Amino acid sequence: MLTVENTPNLTGVLLKGDQEDFEDLYNALHNLVGTEETVKDHYQVRIRVLGLCYDLRHANMGHRNAFFKSHGLDDEQMAFLSLVGSKHNLYLSFETLWPELLFIVFSLENFIQTYSKREKAHAWDANIMTARKFQSIVAKLLEETLTSGQFSSLKKMMNPTSLMYKGFFTQYIDIQNIDWLQMSKAQRLKKLSILAKRFTQDSSDYQLVKAEIEAAAKRNSCHPSEIRFAQDYPDEIVW
Repeated sequence: MLTVENTPNLTGVLLKGDQEDFEDLYNALHNLVGTEETVKDHYQVRIRVLGLCYDLRHANMGHRNAFFKSHGLDDEQMAFLSLVGSKHNLYLSFETLWPELLFIVFSLENFIQTYSKREKAHAWDANIMTARKFQSIVAKLLEETLTSGQFSSLKKMMNPTSLMYKGFFTQYIDIQNIDWLQMSKAQRLKKLSILAKRFTQDSSDYQLVKAEIEAAAKRNSCHPSEIRFAQDYPDEIVW
């Protein structure tokens, strides 16, 4: 079963599951985001979702974390089933920054909509349901982490029709990630709900970043996706 939990310092979340869990999510996300040609207006956003797919694939290749977990059957139950073997199952895991994960989870709304139209998908489509399950476990973690008032306010913004990322400049996500890494655990806990809300509305912060990117792209005669800010990620992340 796919699960998420906060990392010790609230730097991000630890995504856990077995190989089948990760493979199912990997395939679902790949199918939802389509190709560059099918989601031209969401090119940069698509790259961020594929970044999560990269971690899922490498986790399944044994390049991330792994641990054993009891499968829940005791000696008597295993004997009754005529089973002989380990009492543990292998699980995989990897960390993802909170800002990155929130953006991806909210942006999936756009890809679910475009996928549904493109593939004429029905409401119970396996790819959509896998994405919804992923969104639901992240929402559950938010509910467990935030105060009841904070989560109640955030719930009102979890409206699929309002979460639009057409032409979104994802350099904004890098800025949020780097700023998040510079905070203390207490600051992160205080600002998690504010961070989530930034990705559910067209914030003034984003509009300022967007204007800077567009101006820089014009000065340098390049595409906005090529613009990079001076801030950089630290060499090591303390999760």
